[in-house]
Order: sequence, then C-alpha cells, then structure tokens
Amino acid sequence: MPPVPRKRGDTWEPITGVAYENNGITPADLRGSTLRFLGKATVGVTTVYIDSGNAAHGECINVEDEVGSTVADRGKFRYEPLIPGVSQAGLFATELKANFAGKIITFPSAKNDNPQLQIDEDIQPI
Repeated sequence: MPPVPRKRGDTWEPITGVAYENNGITPADLRGSTLRFLGKATVGVTTVYIDSGNAAHGECINVEDEVGSTVADRGKFRYEPLIPGVSQAGLFATELKANFAGKIITFPSAKNDNPQLQIDEDIQPI
C-alpha cells in the first residue's frame, strides 16, 4: 500500500484507518478501548515521533464508540492531528495501540505490515 501523503503542518483532514485482526481480513473489535496513534520516522540522524498519547499531538478517536456507529464501523479510528504531531516531514511507519482497561494490543501485530504516512515539506515554514 502506498504511503498516505500530506503536507507538514496540515491538520484540516484527519488520518483515518481500520485496525484488523491478525488474519488481516476481519476488522478488530475496538469497542470500549482507548486508542493511541503512533508514528516513527528517521529524518537525517534524528528519530521523530507522532504520539496521540501526547495531547499536544492531537487525539485518536475510536469510531466504534461514537454515537450512531454501526457494525460497519468496526475497527475504524480517526487521528485528528495538531501542529506538533505533523510538524516534521518524513516517511512515518504507523501503528495503533488499543488499551482495554490496562490490556494493550497493537495493530498491526507485524512490523512489516505497519502502514506508512508521508509528510512532505511545505513551502512556508510553520
């Protein structure tokens, strides 16, 4: 899957996705969990992170727990970034952590399956 592209500093459109069970086919049941969207990139010699667990980076929302959600929303999440979360350009490997009252599961479970997020430089500095 090609990386999801966006410009550095863009917060208008959320980053959305679906977490799947280990078989890669069945959407995961995330009901009642707290979600954390994570990203990691190496920019030159520096490692850069996105972490929705840091409120300054934005919020990761469990779509299944929203009012009016249906079974079609199973596994869906939405990361609504703030400037610090998308302030660095780079190719980020991403993952989702679901916390079920202290029991944590990471999606995807295999590192090679981590979706990529491409944040490109913008003409104007932030």
